[in-house]
Amino acid sequence: MYGVTNMNEHLLARIKVKEYRQFGRSVLLMKMPFRLLQSIFTIDGKVQRELDLRRKNAIRDFILETVKEGTFYFSPFIFSARGALARIREGEWELVPGVKMAILDGQHRVKALESALQKLKFEKEAYEDSGYMQKAEEIQKWIDTLESYEIAMQIYLDLSEDDERQLFTDINTERKEAHGGLVVKYDRRDRYAEWTRTLAQRLDSKFEIERNLSRLTTTNSSLTSMVIMKKCLIALIEGNVGYKEGEPVCKYCREEEVPDIAELFFTAWMHLFPKQAENRKKYVSGLSGVQIALAYTVYRLVAEEEKSYTEAIEHLKRLKEVTSWRHDDPLFAPFYDKKKKQVVRLSEQGKMKKLSELFLQEMKRKAVIG
Repeated sequence: MYGVTNMNEHLLARIKVKEYRQFGRSVLLMKMPFRLLQSIFTIDGKVQRELDLRRKNAIRDFILETVKEGTFYFSPFIFSARGALARIREGEWELVPGVKMAILDGQHRVKALESALQKLKFEKEAYEDSGYMQKAEEIQKWIDTLESYEIAMQIYLDLSEDDERQLFTDINTERKEAHGGLVVKYDRRDRYAEWTRTLAQRLDSKFEIERNLSRLTTTNSSLTSMVIMKKCLIALIEGNVGYKEGEPVCKYCREEEVPDIAELFFTAWMHLFPKQAENRKKYVSGLSGVQIALAYTVYRLVAEEEKSYTEAIEHLKRLKEVTSWRHDDPLFAPFYDKKKKQVVRLSEQGKMKKLSELFLQEMKRKAVIG
Protein backbone atom coordinates (compact mmCIF):
# COMPACT_ATOMS: atom_id res chain seq x y z
CA MET A 1 0.00 0.00 0.00
CA TYR A 2 1.30 3.39 -0.96
CA GLY A 3 -0.20 6.51 0.53
CA VAL A 4 0.02 9.84 2.25
CA THR A 5 1.84 10.48 5.51
CA ASN A 6 1.92 13.59 7.66
CA MET A 7 -0.66 16.31 7.30
CA ASN A 8 -0.05 19.92 8.29
CA GLU A 9 -3.46 21.62 8.43
CA HIS A 10 -4.73 21.20 4.84
CA LEU A 11 -1.27 20.71 3.34
CA LEU A 12 -0.15 17.20 2.45
CA ALA A 13 3.55 16.86 3.24
CA ARG A 14 5.24 13.58 2.36
CA ILE A 15 4.04 10.71 0.22
CA LYS A 16 5.26 7.14 0.11
CA VAL A 17 5.31 5.83 -3.44
CA LYS A 18 6.57 3.05 -5.67
CA GLU A 19 8.90 4.26 -8.45
CA TYR A 20 9.24 2.56 -11.84
CA ARG A 21 9.69 3.27 -15.55
CA GLN A 22 7.07 2.81 -18.26
CA PHE A 23 7.53 3.54 -21.97
CA GLY A 24 10.88 5.13 -21.08
CA ARG A 25 9.24 7.51 -18.59
CA SER A 26 9.64 7.82 -14.83
CA VAL A 27 6.36 6.99 -13.11
CA LEU A 28 5.20 7.05 -9.49
CA LEU A 29 2.52 4.72 -8.15
CA MET A 30 0.59 5.66 -5.03
CA LYS A 31 -2.84 5.77 -3.42
CA MET A 32 -4.68 8.71 -1.91
CA PRO A 33 -8.18 9.17 -0.39
CA PHE A 34 -10.45 10.99 -2.81
CA ARG A 35 -11.22 13.82 -0.38
CA LEU A 36 -7.50 14.69 -0.29
CA LEU A 37 -6.84 14.12 -3.97
CA GLN A 38 -9.39 16.76 -5.00
CA SER A 39 -7.19 19.61 -3.79
CA ILE A 40 -3.93 18.74 -5.55
CA PHE A 41 -4.75 18.45 -9.25
CA THR A 42 -6.21 20.53 -12.05
CA ILE A 43 -8.08 19.81 -15.30
CA ASP A 44 -6.24 21.59 -18.11
CA GLY A 45 -8.52 22.57 -20.99
CA LYS A 46 -5.51 22.75 -23.33
CA VAL A 47 -4.88 19.05 -22.78
CA GLN A 48 -8.31 17.63 -21.95
CA ARG A 49 -11.38 17.38 -24.14
CA GLU A 50 -14.79 18.72 -23.13
CA LEU A 51 -16.63 16.83 -20.44
CA ASP A 52 -19.11 14.28 -21.83
CA LEU A 53 -22.10 14.71 -19.54
CA ARG A 54 -23.71 11.43 -20.57
CA ARG A 55 -20.54 9.53 -19.71
CA LYS A 56 -20.17 11.40 -16.43
CA ASN A 57 -23.78 10.61 -15.49
CA ALA A 58 -23.39 6.94 -16.43
CA ILE A 59 -20.34 6.68 -14.17
CA ARG A 60 -22.19 8.55 -11.38
CA ASP A 61 -25.01 5.99 -11.58
CA PHE A 62 -22.43 3.19 -11.42
CA ILE A 63 -20.90 4.78 -8.31
CA LEU A 64 -24.26 5.20 -6.55
CA GLU A 65 -25.29 1.63 -7.30
CA THR A 66 -22.03 -0.05 -6.33
CA VAL A 67 -21.34 1.97 -3.17
CA LYS A 68 -24.72 0.81 -1.86
CA GLU A 69 -23.89 -2.79 -2.78
CA GLY A 70 -20.41 -2.57 -1.27
CA THR A 71 -18.73 -3.38 -4.60
CA PHE A 72 -17.45 0.09 -5.60
CA TYR A 73 -14.12 0.05 -7.44
CA PHE A 74 -12.11 2.33 -9.76
CA SER A 75 -9.10 1.50 -11.91
CA PRO A 76 -6.04 3.80 -11.57
CA PHE A 77 -6.14 7.49 -12.51
CA ILE A 78 -3.28 8.93 -14.57
CA PHE A 79 -1.60 12.28 -13.86
CA SER A 80 1.24 14.46 -15.08
CA ALA A 81 3.28 15.70 -12.10
CA ARG A 82 4.01 19.20 -13.51
CA GLY A 83 6.55 19.83 -10.77
CA ALA A 84 4.05 19.21 -7.98
CA LEU A 85 6.24 16.49 -6.47
CA ALA A 86 9.81 16.71 -5.20
CA ARG A 87 11.92 13.64 -4.40
CA ILE A 88 13.23 13.39 -0.83
CA ARG A 89 14.69 9.90 -0.98
CA GLU A 90 13.90 6.61 -2.70
CA GLY A 91 10.24 5.76 -2.20
CA GLU A 92 9.41 9.07 -0.56
CA TRP A 93 8.31 12.29 -2.28
CA GLU A 94 7.00 15.63 -1.10
CA LEU A 95 4.13 17.71 -2.47
CA VAL A 96 5.24 21.20 -3.49
CA PRO A 97 2.87 23.81 -1.95
CA GLY A 98 0.74 25.72 -4.45
CA VAL A 99 1.62 23.51 -7.44
CA LYS A 100 -0.96 21.14 -8.93
CA MET A 101 -0.73 18.01 -11.05
CA ALA A 102 -2.71 17.68 -14.29
CA ILE A 103 -5.14 14.79 -14.67
CA LEU A 104 -4.78 12.90 -17.96
CA ASP A 105 -7.14 9.97 -17.40
CA GLY A 106 -9.94 10.07 -14.83
CA GLN A 107 -11.62 13.42 -15.53
CA HIS A 108 -15.06 11.85 -15.98
CA ARG A 109 -14.63 9.64 -12.92
CA VAL A 110 -13.60 12.63 -10.79
CA LYS A 111 -16.62 14.66 -11.89
CA ALA A 112 -18.88 11.63 -11.45
CA LEU A 113 -17.58 11.10 -7.90
CA GLU A 114 -18.17 14.76 -7.08
CA SER A 115 -21.69 14.51 -8.54
CA ALA A 116 -22.44 11.29 -6.62
CA LEU A 117 -21.26 12.85 -3.35
CA GLN A 118 -23.32 15.98 -3.99
CA LYS A 119 -26.41 13.86 -4.66
CA LEU A 120 -25.89 11.75 -1.53
CA LYS A 121 -25.35 14.81 0.66
CA PHE A 122 -28.54 16.37 -0.70
CA GLU A 123 -30.47 13.14 0.00
CA LYS A 124 -29.00 12.91 3.50
CA GLU A 125 -30.08 16.47 4.31
CA ALA A 126 -33.59 15.78 2.99
CA TYR A 127 -33.92 12.71 5.24
CA GLU A 128 -32.59 14.64 8.24
CA ASP A 129 -35.11 17.43 7.63
CA SER A 130 -37.88 14.83 7.49
CA GLY A 131 -36.74 13.13 10.69
CA TYR A 132 -35.56 9.89 9.07
CA MET A 133 -32.30 9.77 10.98
CA GLN A 134 -31.60 6.07 10.43
CA LYS A 135 -31.73 6.53 6.66
CA ALA A 136 -29.57 9.66 6.93
CA GLU A 137 -26.96 7.69 8.89
CA GLU A 138 -26.94 4.98 6.21
CA ILE A 139 -26.32 7.59 3.51
CA GLN A 140 -23.52 9.13 5.61
CA LYS A 141 -21.77 5.74 5.57
CA TRP A 142 -21.89 5.76 1.76
CA ILE A 143 -20.51 9.32 1.75
CA ASP A 144 -17.69 8.29 4.08
CA THR A 145 -16.91 5.29 1.87
CA LEU A 146 -16.55 7.46 -1.23
CA GLU A 147 -14.62 10.28 0.43
CA SER A 148 -12.16 7.86 2.03
CA TYR A 149 -11.85 5.58 -1.03
CA GLU A 150 -8.17 5.34 -1.92
CA ILE A 151 -7.64 6.26 -5.56
CA ALA A 152 -4.78 4.39 -7.23
CA MET A 153 -2.64 6.92 -9.11
CA GLN A 154 -0.04 6.65 -11.85
CA ILE A 155 1.94 9.90 -11.95
CA TYR A 156 4.20 10.59 -14.93
CA LEU A 157 7.19 12.82 -14.18
CA ASP A 158 8.80 15.36 -16.52
CA LEU A 159 6.17 15.39 -19.29
CA SER A 160 6.05 18.43 -21.55
CA GLU A 161 2.64 19.84 -22.51
CA ASP A 162 3.04 18.17 -25.92
CA ASP A 163 3.81 14.87 -24.16
CA GLU A 164 0.68 15.31 -22.04
CA ARG A 165 -1.48 15.94 -25.08
CA GLN A 166 -0.03 12.91 -26.84
CA LEU A 167 -0.57 10.65 -23.83
CA PHE A 168 -4.11 11.96 -23.44
CA THR A 169 -4.73 11.26 -27.14
CA ASP A 170 -3.34 7.74 -26.79
CA ILE A 171 -5.70 7.07 -23.90
CA ASN A 172 -8.87 8.79 -25.04
CA THR A 173 -9.29 8.89 -28.83
CA GLU A 174 -9.20 6.49 -31.76
CA ARG A 175 -6.17 4.71 -30.36
CA LYS A 176 -8.26 3.85 -27.33
CA GLU A 177 -10.87 2.32 -29.63
CA ALA A 178 -8.22 -0.08 -30.91
CA HIS A 179 -6.78 -0.42 -27.42
CA GLY A 180 -10.17 -1.38 -25.98
CA GLY A 181 -10.29 -4.46 -28.17
CA LEU A 182 -6.74 -5.39 -27.27
CA VAL A 183 -7.54 -5.07 -23.56
CA VAL A 184 -10.34 -7.63 -23.93
CA LYS A 185 -8.03 -9.77 -26.04
CA TYR A 186 -5.11 -9.85 -23.59
CA ASP A 187 -6.19 -8.67 -20.11
CA ARG A 188 -5.72 -11.53 -17.63
CA ARG A 189 -7.15 -9.68 -14.63
CA ASP A 190 -10.66 -9.01 -15.94
CA ARG A 191 -13.08 -11.92 -15.50
CA TYR A 192 -15.44 -10.62 -18.17
CA ALA A 193 -12.52 -10.32 -20.60
CA GLU A 194 -11.53 -13.93 -19.82
CA TRP A 195 -15.06 -15.15 -20.46
CA THR A 196 -15.22 -13.16 -23.69
CA ARG A 197 -12.01 -14.76 -24.97
CA THR A 198 -13.39 -18.21 -24.17
CA LEU A 199 -16.63 -17.43 -25.99
CA ALA A 200 -14.85 -15.98 -29.02
CA GLN A 201 -13.02 -19.30 -29.40
CA ARG A 202 -16.22 -21.32 -29.01
CA LEU A 203 -18.18 -19.18 -31.48
CA ASP A 204 -15.43 -18.72 -34.04
CA SER A 205 -17.02 -21.12 -36.54
CA LYS A 206 -20.52 -19.63 -36.18
CA PHE A 207 -19.97 -15.95 -37.07
CA GLU A 208 -17.16 -13.47 -37.58
CA ILE A 209 -15.92 -11.63 -34.48
CA GLU A 210 -13.74 -8.50 -34.54
CA ARG A 211 -10.90 -9.10 -32.07
CA ASN A 212 -9.04 -5.79 -32.10
CA LEU A 213 -11.36 -2.86 -32.74
CA SER A 214 -14.08 -1.63 -30.37
CA ARG A 215 -16.39 0.00 -32.89
CA LEU A 216 -17.66 -1.66 -36.04
CA THR A 217 -18.18 0.47 -39.14
CA THR A 218 -20.65 -0.31 -41.92
CA THR A 219 -17.78 -1.76 -43.97
CA ASN A 220 -16.65 -4.22 -41.27
CA SER A 221 -17.74 -7.78 -42.08
CA SER A 222 -17.84 -8.92 -38.43
CA LEU A 223 -21.22 -9.44 -36.76
CA THR A 224 -19.88 -8.29 -33.41
CA SER A 225 -16.63 -7.50 -31.58
CA MET A 226 -15.04 -8.82 -28.42
CA VAL A 227 -15.65 -5.44 -26.79
CA ILE A 228 -19.37 -5.59 -27.63
CA MET A 229 -19.55 -9.21 -26.48
CA LYS A 230 -18.09 -8.18 -23.13
CA LYS A 231 -20.76 -5.47 -22.79
CA CYS A 232 -23.42 -8.05 -23.70
CA LEU A 233 -22.09 -10.32 -20.95
CA ILE A 234 -22.34 -7.56 -18.35
CA ALA A 235 -25.93 -6.79 -19.41
CA LEU A 236 -26.81 -10.50 -19.49
CA ILE A 237 -25.42 -11.34 -16.05
CA GLU A 238 -25.80 -8.08 -14.10
CA GLY A 239 -28.52 -6.14 -15.93
CA ASN A 240 -26.03 -3.31 -16.42
CA VAL A 241 -25.98 -1.56 -19.81
CA GLY A 242 -23.78 1.29 -18.58
CA TYR A 243 -20.41 1.74 -16.93
CA LYS A 244 -18.80 -1.20 -15.13
CA GLU A 245 -15.59 -1.71 -13.17
CA GLY A 246 -14.59 -4.44 -10.76
CA GLU A 247 -15.50 -8.10 -10.29
CA PRO A 248 -18.64 -9.74 -11.75
CA VAL A 249 -21.79 -9.78 -9.64
CA CYS A 250 -23.68 -12.93 -10.64
CA LYS A 251 -27.19 -12.40 -9.30
CA TYR A 252 -29.07 -15.31 -10.89
CA CYS A 253 -26.39 -17.87 -11.73
CA ARG A 254 -23.04 -19.20 -10.55
CA GLU A 255 -19.84 -17.85 -12.07
CA GLU A 256 -18.92 -21.22 -13.54
CA GLU A 257 -22.24 -21.24 -15.45
CA VAL A 258 -21.60 -17.92 -17.20
CA PRO A 259 -19.69 -19.20 -20.28
CA ASP A 260 -22.37 -21.80 -21.09
CA ILE A 261 -25.23 -19.33 -20.54
CA ALA A 262 -23.51 -16.76 -22.71
CA GLU A 263 -22.81 -19.30 -25.44
CA LEU A 264 -26.53 -20.12 -25.53
CA PHE A 265 -27.30 -16.41 -25.88
CA PHE A 266 -24.83 -15.73 -28.69
CA THR A 267 -25.73 -18.96 -30.50
CA ALA A 268 -29.39 -17.89 -30.42
CA TRP A 269 -28.44 -15.06 -32.78
CA MET A 270 -28.08 -17.66 -35.55
CA HIS A 271 -31.80 -18.39 -35.27
CA LEU A 272 -32.88 -14.87 -34.38
CA PHE A 273 -31.08 -12.74 -36.96
CA PRO A 274 -31.53 -12.70 -40.76
CA LYS A 275 -28.95 -13.86 -43.27
CA GLN A 276 -26.31 -11.15 -43.77
CA ALA A 277 -27.01 -10.02 -40.20
CA GLU A 278 -23.59 -8.34 -40.20
CA ASN A 279 -24.73 -5.97 -42.99
CA ARG A 280 -25.21 -2.83 -40.90
CA LYS A 281 -26.46 -0.81 -43.87
CA LYS A 282 -29.40 -3.18 -44.31
CA TYR A 283 -30.05 -4.59 -40.84
CA VAL A 284 -29.81 -3.38 -37.23
CA SER A 285 -28.72 -6.82 -35.99
CA GLY A 286 -25.07 -5.81 -36.28
CA LEU A 287 -25.46 -2.71 -34.11
CA SER A 288 -23.96 -2.85 -30.62
CA GLY A 289 -27.03 -1.22 -29.05
CA VAL A 290 -29.33 -3.92 -30.43
CA GLN A 291 -27.07 -6.74 -29.26
CA ILE A 292 -26.69 -5.30 -25.76
CA ALA A 293 -30.45 -4.60 -25.56
CA LEU A 294 -31.12 -8.27 -26.37
CA ALA A 295 -28.79 -9.36 -23.56
CA TYR A 296 -30.51 -6.96 -21.18
CA THR A 297 -33.90 -8.35 -22.26
CA VAL A 298 -32.79 -11.86 -21.28
CA TYR A 299 -31.66 -10.51 -17.91
CA ARG A 300 -35.06 -8.87 -17.38
CA LEU A 301 -36.90 -12.10 -18.23
CA VAL A 302 -34.78 -13.87 -15.60
CA ALA A 303 -35.07 -11.13 -12.98
CA GLU A 304 -38.70 -10.06 -13.50
CA GLU A 305 -40.39 -13.18 -14.90
CA GLU A 306 -38.39 -15.61 -12.73
CA LYS A 307 -37.34 -17.67 -15.73
CA SER A 308 -34.11 -19.61 -16.00
CA TYR A 309 -31.54 -18.28 -18.43
CA THR A 310 -32.23 -21.21 -20.76
CA GLU A 311 -35.97 -20.44 -20.77
CA ALA A 312 -35.39 -16.71 -21.26
CA ILE A 313 -33.09 -17.28 -24.23
CA GLU A 314 -35.62 -19.65 -25.82
CA HIS A 315 -38.30 -16.96 -25.46
CA LEU A 316 -35.97 -14.40 -26.99
CA LYS A 317 -35.66 -16.48 -30.16
CA ARG A 318 -39.32 -15.83 -30.88
CA LEU A 319 -38.61 -12.17 -31.57
CA LYS A 320 -37.92 -13.41 -35.09
CA GLU A 321 -41.71 -13.57 -35.47
CA VAL A 322 -42.18 -9.84 -34.81
CA THR A 323 -39.35 -8.06 -36.65
CA SER A 324 -37.48 -8.09 -39.94
CA TRP A 325 -34.46 -6.43 -38.26
CA ARG A 326 -34.41 -3.81 -41.04
CA HIS A 327 -33.70 -0.21 -40.09
CA ASP A 328 -37.19 0.89 -41.16
CA ASP A 329 -39.00 -1.92 -39.32
CA PRO A 330 -41.84 -0.45 -37.17
CA LEU A 331 -40.24 -1.91 -34.04
CA PHE A 332 -37.30 0.47 -34.44
CA ALA A 333 -39.38 3.53 -35.40
CA PRO A 334 -38.50 5.50 -32.20
CA PHE A 335 -34.83 5.37 -33.20
CA TYR A 336 -35.19 5.78 -36.99
CA ASP A 337 -33.80 8.86 -38.72
CA LYS A 338 -35.83 9.42 -41.90
CA LYS A 339 -33.18 11.64 -43.48
CA LYS A 340 -30.36 9.17 -42.90
CA LYS A 341 -32.72 6.23 -43.48
CA GLN A 342 -31.22 4.31 -40.60
CA VAL A 343 -31.43 3.76 -36.87
CA VAL A 344 -29.23 6.23 -34.97
CA ARG A 345 -27.83 6.78 -31.46
CA LEU A 346 -28.92 3.35 -30.27
CA SER A 347 -25.78 2.82 -28.21
CA GLU A 348 -26.98 5.31 -25.58
CA GLN A 349 -27.90 3.70 -22.26
CA GLY A 350 -31.46 5.03 -22.19
CA LYS A 351 -32.11 4.00 -25.80
CA MET A 352 -30.94 0.44 -25.14
CA LYS A 353 -33.28 0.16 -22.16
CA LYS A 354 -36.15 1.56 -24.21
CA LEU A 355 -35.48 -0.95 -26.98
CA SER A 356 -35.43 -3.77 -24.45
CA GLU A 357 -38.83 -2.61 -23.21
CA LEU A 358 -40.13 -2.64 -26.80
CA PHE A 359 -38.80 -6.18 -27.24
CA LEU A 360 -40.68 -7.31 -24.12
CA GLN A 361 -43.88 -5.52 -25.16
CA GLU A 362 -43.84 -7.16 -28.58
CA MET A 363 -43.19 -10.58 -27.11
CA LYS A 364 -46.14 -10.14 -24.74
CA ARG A 365 -48.38 -8.77 -27.49
CA LYS A 366 -47.71 -11.86 -29.57
CA ALA A 367 -48.37 -14.03 -26.52
CA VAL A 368 -44.80 -15.23 -26.66
CA ILE A 369 -44.35 -15.17 -22.91
CA GLY A 370 -46.36 -17.99 -21.46
